Amino acid sequence: MSRRVLRGIPIPVLALAFGLLTGVVLWLVVDRVQTRALSNIFDQALESQLDQQARESLIRFDEYRRSFTYFARLLATHRRMADYLDPIIWSRRSHEVVIYHENSPPPWLPDDVSWQRGLTPRHFLLVDPSGNVRERYSSEAGPLPAGLPLEGNAQLATSERRAYVTVLDERPWLIVSEATEDNARTPMGSVAVLVPLNSAFLSASQQFVKSTNNVVAMLDPDAQSILSSSNPEKVPPGEVLGELRDDYVVTAQSFFEYEDADVNLLFATLLPKGSFERTGQQVLDLERRQRLIGAAVIISAFVLLFLLLSSRISRLMKRLSTLSRRALDIPDADVVPHGNQLLILEDWIRDFVQMVMRAREEMRRKHETELLETEKLRVAIMEASLDSVITVNQRGEIIDFNPTAQETFDYTHDQAVGRSFNELVVAPKWRDTFERLLYLSLVGAEQGVQRTEMQAVARDGRVFPVELAIKPVFLEEQLVFTLYLRDIAERKVREAEIRSLAAFPSESPIPVLRINRQGVITYANQPSAPLLRHWGCRPLQTLPFFWRDRVEEVLNSGSTKELEVSSDERVFSLLLAPVSELGYVNVYARDITSERVAEEELKRRQNELVHVTRLSNMGEMATGIAHELNQPLSAIVNFANGCARRLRMDIGGKEELLHALGQISAQAGRAGEIIKRLRGMVTRRQPVREVVDLNLLAQEASSMISHDLKRQEVTIDQKLLDKPLWVRVDSVQIEQVLINLLRNALDALSDLAPEDRKLVITSGMQADGMVYVSVQDNGSGITSKAMEHLFDPFFSTKDSGMGMGLAISQTIMSNHHGKIRADSWPGKGSIFTIELPPSVEAVVSAAS
Repeated sequence: MSRRVLRGIPIPVLALAFGLLTGVVLWLVVDRVQTRALSNIFDQALESQLDQQARESLIRFDEYRRSFTYFARLLATHRRMADYLDPIIWSRRSHEVVIYHENSPPPWLPDDVSWQRGLTPRHFLLVDPSGNVRERYSSEAGPLPAGLPLEGNAQLATSERRAYVTVLDERPWLIVSEATEDNARTPMGSVAVLVPLNSAFLSASQQFVKSTNNVVAMLDPDAQSILSSSNPEKVPPGEVLGELRDDYVVTAQSFFEYEDADVNLLFATLLPKGSFERTGQQVLDLERRQRLIGAAVIISAFVLLFLLLSSRISRLMKRLSTLSRRALDIPDADVVPHGNQLLILEDWIRDFVQMVMRAREEMRRKHETELLETEKLRVAIMEASLDSVITVNQRGEIIDFNPTAQETFDYTHDQAVGRSFNELVVAPKWRDTFERLLYLSLVGAEQGVQRTEMQAVARDGRVFPVELAIKPVFLEEQLVFTLYLRDIAERKVREAEIRSLAAFPSESPIPVLRINRQGVITYANQPSAPLLRHWGCRPLQTLPFFWRDRVEEVLNSGSTKELEVSSDERVFSLLLAPVSELGYVNVYARDITSERVAEEELKRRQNELVHVTRLSNMGEMATGIAHELNQPLSAIVNFANGCARRLRMDIGGKEELLHALGQISAQAGRAGEIIKRLRGMVTRRQPVREVVDLNLLAQEASSMISHDLKRQEVTIDQKLLDKPLWVRVDSVQIEQVLINLLRNALDALSDLAPEDRKLVITSGMQADGMVYVSVQDNGSGITSKAMEHLFDPFFSTKDSGMGMGLAISQTIMSNHHGKIRADSWPGKGSIFTIELPPSVEAVVSAAS
């Protein structure tokens, strides 16, 4: 384009064209360079990801294969296998093979075998020492794979553990053999497990992988064909590897440890290319769109700025042209539309340079301020750090020593700076280790922090463990290392305590178990054997349903619970302590067999003591009982003498004699009833519970002390409930308690005049459903000090009392799930109340 044409184009138009052209060229160059760089980065990342996934797939396959090796070891060393082989002597002549069907497993196979991930070995072989197959069991119907020798197979008869992969019937198989012994530890050959490496096996080995597009396969390296794959629909067996490379990225690897294998197989990982290519293209398209948007913004800003400047220049140029034209007196027709812009640009550049200088000075001052603040912050961090922070150069000489390090090692900053860190701080036997670690940090300074544990020494010779971290720091002219030392002596002590606490359950003499939410016993120490025998299970097995429900209840409630277990051997008290956040329950058992025996003995002793107390009470009531018996006996004698006299004198009629004989019979029955009640009170027997009316017991107890009531001229005011109060009790023991309370009340009334004595017996039912009988007197009452020890054994407010009546009464009430309480008002009297739960029959009757 000629200068004349350019001169005719306005400057804003030229600026716009130049800006657009420059932006487009710049975007094309940057797009090409960045697209190539992103493609390289994506390819490297894809290759690294493929290698990582291939290694992880092989590791998962090998771990799953190892689980069958562990199973073969468990089967060979199982107690059932040893018991089965104990009486067997293999015959060298007869090689007959015993075949078990899938519904009738062999006796040497444990019953509690559980297959992880649902995959069962196809065939189980029992091989004698000569390599002959003696017994065979198949979990699925079908013959053994062809090509497997059944006689003289040295690989199966080996005395060493073997696990190898081979090809039988053009399919890969995993064969695991393990030596077997009888109970006398005599070698009896081996047991072999055959597992087909089919799609089910490969899928099970990779079942926890999130991606469902990946396929793993067994590869024949010679034929370059697929033997089996985890997805036969996508990668069918027999497919040639070359045909799969169009759709998949294939990574083939050798197995980790199959030295005994008789064939060379590869483990292949196939990943679809489509997903990776789409992902890469999407990333490139997104990056290109972002660059396009950024370029458009930059070009627009650049063009707008250029248009603004060019329009300004155009206006200045017009003014300059006008001034020049007027100064030179140039006609308008000769005016050139474009003039020289150097002066205007010079002024603008001068202003721009001054602005840049001012900005640079401001940035310098700001940078110096930031550096000063950063240094202050670093010093504050060093001084406030709880760890010893020491900086050394490449020769290991100390160049900085923070206050924590000064306090820890007892050196001042000036004493430590310039000295060798290794000689000053590190314990002698760890100095070679530190030199090696510092060298590794120097060689691999770009690899990050090096960590280790070692021993340090203080100025006073104290040696203590520390945790050391070395961080390389690149300065402008040198490389230094920041050492972080943390005193871990206290942590070591805590770790030792934690280890000792962890060993506590195994050393505990009491049973300790841990059970998860599913009821599986995850841990049980040796003393737990009786409990496990009672439950009929072993560690890593499930509890019975009842105890599983108790574990679930404890975990849901989050609170401890105590239960009791009675087996044929012992009685245990179990404490179930939940650990809800971890989902298990700790069970602490305590053998309470001796305590239960002691409780039974205590009950027997208490019964004897109750009997002795009754005998004592009967002794004190002997006079009254004799008087009670004397009245019916005297009446019998009088009526008998009267009858005899009438018969001798032949006076009186038949009716008078019959009346007299009836009186004799009634008085004899009365005497017999008194003797029967007395006999029941003094006879030693085991407690017998029966349903009785509490009102009737109160009336009988009142009649038993009728002589004492007459002697002290006291009448009992009976305010008993007008309906029966049914309770299930030992009536003799409850009568003993009531007699004791009535006689105590009579003793309290002995100091009063006969006309002032009041004794009231009341019965009823409380709001909480308990029934009661209370005995109230208006005697002198009981002092507050005596009330504190009223139910203590051998404490009595009487001069001649033994102090056992109320104590035994309290024991009797406790055995009946009731209670006895006392209230007293000094100078006004006392009231004693016994409370008992109603019988179940009474509760059901009231509800109906």
